[in-house]
Amino acid sequence: MQKEILELRNLIKNRNIDKAYEQAKRLNKINKNNIEIVKILAFLFIQRNQFDATISILSECYLDKPNEKDFDYFVNMGTSYKALEEYEKSLDMYQEAKKIDPESPFCYTVPAEINLKIRNFDKALDLVNVALEKINNSDARNSIHFPNAVKLKTEINVALKKDNENIKMLTTLLEQQFHPDMFYLLATIDSTMIDDKLLDQALEHLKHNDSVFENKLDRFWFVHPLYFALAIYYEKKDKAKSEGYYHLGNNETMNSLRYNSFSYQKNINKIFEHYQNNFKYKATDKEIGSNNIFILGTPRSGTTLIESIIASNEEVTSGGELISASKYIDEFVNAKEDLDENELVNNFIKKYLSKTDFLRAKHKKHNKIVDKLPENFLFIGYILKLLPGAKIIRTFRNPWDVATSLYKQRYVTNIPYSASFFNLGVFMSNFEAVNLYWNDVIQEKNNLLDVRYEDLINDTDLYQKKIYNFLEIKSEYDEEKRRGFFAQTASIRQISSPVHKRSIEKKDFLDKKREFYEALKMQRKYWEKNGINYETSDFFGYILE
Repeated sequence: MQKEILELRNLIKNRNIDKAYEQAKRLNKINKNNIEIVKILAFLFIQRNQFDATISILSECYLDKPNEKDFDYFVNMGTSYKALEEYEKSLDMYQEAKKIDPESPFCYTVPAEINLKIRNFDKALDLVNVALEKINNSDARNSIHFPNAVKLKTEINVALKKDNENIKMLTTLLEQQFHPDMFYLLATIDSTMIDDKLLDQALEHLKHNDSVFENKLDRFWFVHPLYFALAIYYEKKDKAKSEGYYHLGNNETMNSLRYNSFSYQKNINKIFEHYQNNFKYKATDKEIGSNNIFILGTPRSGTTLIESIIASNEEVTSGGELISASKYIDEFVNAKEDLDENELVNNFIKKYLSKTDFLRAKHKKHNKIVDKLPENFLFIGYILKLLPGAKIIRTFRNPWDVATSLYKQRYVTNIPYSASFFNLGVFMSNFEAVNLYWNDVIQEKNNLLDVRYEDLINDTDLYQKKIYNFLEIKSEYDEEKRRGFFAQTASIRQISSPVHKRSIEKKDFLDKKREFYEALKMQRKYWEKNGINYETSDFFGYILE
């Protein structure tokens, strides 16, 4: 068995995760009590974002041998609990891990991430500084843990309004040793800090890395960030060159990730069918969820700007982009067997509200909390039934402006469709179909407010008042607090600026505009055949070109 375990470790070392996963599953079937195989499989579950499976397999394995719980057990459990937004449990696990190996940077990076999430910024900074110190004193300096910890520190510094320290840190690190991710981070923070010497280094590394690295994961770490960094650097210097690098970067994304836009469409159909035929729940308590606010729409449609406006008073805090609501509802929709609806509903309400109540308590016990996961638009009908007291703000923006903005972001795995204008067109059509469906089937819309990004930008004061009135927020709006708002999203720096109109009617990637709109209109034909009614040819008031 040691031979097979060594082979698994070599596959992981060489980043052949899929093959390692299949072999680990096969070995686990015939060796269920082998702790080494269980730990490897738990690690591989994490690599595939199967966090429930990690917790399940580890809990079962160590049930009758609690004294054998080691560092790997606590770290893998802590990572999984953190991903599932069980922050208290995650912190407990890392506390146990630290007792075993206080020199491991893992004991500090994830707790730093959690403290950033719960907006305990000073504590997060202390923890990430310890993590970086531990990394520098170990062989982890040359692993992916180092750039990840540096990236985390840049986000914490943004939250603490210390961007100058980010520039100082990154330029110093790049002087010591060039690293693609450090170069990318510097470009996103202040591309004017890239001088000719640093630019030449980046171009040399790109030429070398492009020819040397063939493994998709290696290319994603050592080639991909350079394309996006150079695209950002050239944006105001050479538009054609900038767009060329964006295309190269997104091609790398397409080659690295497996994304099928039509499987997404299949899941949408399942949501429609389930809601119509299987979800008959009617809440008896209309106040359930009255502390909860949802902002949803497409990514890059103004959700973060609205979030910053809503959280700029004494009543509301933000939980950021929480995955829990969509995860629980999706599991409900895709359950393989008929389950008791009331039990599932009560489970959702208990688990989701306990998480948001925890975050509200951590944030000085605010009255209300915002969940700003854009793709909750898939489940609007469910949310309004499950939490009838909750308020939903739905955002819309010119579809081409959304597409070009998404295409410029270096999304890793969370928004894979952003790497192709064809996929972006299909996604925008899917988004349109989902919202038309909810418009048709939801009878009571008092708790739903639609906001167009362009209207918000053109008259921010009017819409701030309109939003506060809808949410019944009584305390004063604070623009200074809004500009100081921290959001752990691609909009991390735009929010600190005054509201401006430069993001309206973009003229980028015009050679791809036809591809985008043809994909959108082609996908519309599919939805028409599946019962979606298009009363007008526009896109929620936006004229399609």
